[in-house]
Amino acid sequence: MIELREGGIVLRAFGPEEIDVAMERMQSIPAADLDEEEARIRRERLEHSGERNDSELMLAVEADGRLVGDVQGRCLRFAMPPGVWELGIELWDGADRGRGIGRQTIALLSSYLFERERAIRVQATTDVDNVAMRRVLDHLGFAFEGVLRGFMPAGSGPPRDYAMYGLTRADVDGRS
Repeated sequence: MIELREGGIVLRAFGPEEIDVAMERMQSIPAADLDEEEARIRRERLEHSGERNDSELMLAVEADGRLVGDVQGRCLRFAMPPGVWELGIELWDGADRGRGIGRQTIALLSSYLFERERAIRVQATTDVDNVAMRRVLDHLGFAFEGVLRGFMPAGSGPPRDYAMYGLTRADVDGRS
C-alpha cells in the first residue's frame, strides 16, 4: 500500500469504513447521477485505493487526522504515452479549500510520481474560472499550456473550457 506523508497531510488508501462516505462525497459525478455499473466501478476503485494499477493510483486525502477528499494520478494505457500522468483532486468541503491542503497534496503526489513511478510528465486540467487551482499549479511550477475548448460536460449547459498545465522531468531537474 502506498502512503505519502508531509506535514499534516497523509495520502493513503481509503479505509473500509470510509468507502460509503467517499461514494457520496465525490463530486466529479454526484452519486445520485451514477448508474448501477458506474457505482460499482467507483466502489471498486475506492476498495483498491492505495494500490497502483494499470491506469490509476487513487488515494484518500487526510488533513490533520480528518478525511477531506481524494486525489488520483491517472496513467491510462493507450490513452497517453508511457510516463505521462494526469492528476485529479477533490476537496469535498469549501472550508478545506484555501488552506494549502490542495497545494500540499498536488506537490506530494507529483513528487512521488517523478521519483517512484518514473513519470516524464505530470499534467492537470482545471476549469478556466478555477482561479485558486490555477494559482496552485502556477505556484508548484506547472506551466500553463493552453485552453481545452469545450472540454468538460456541464450538465444541461454547454461543455466548459479547461486550462491545461504540465510539469516535466526537465522542469523538476532544473533543465527547462
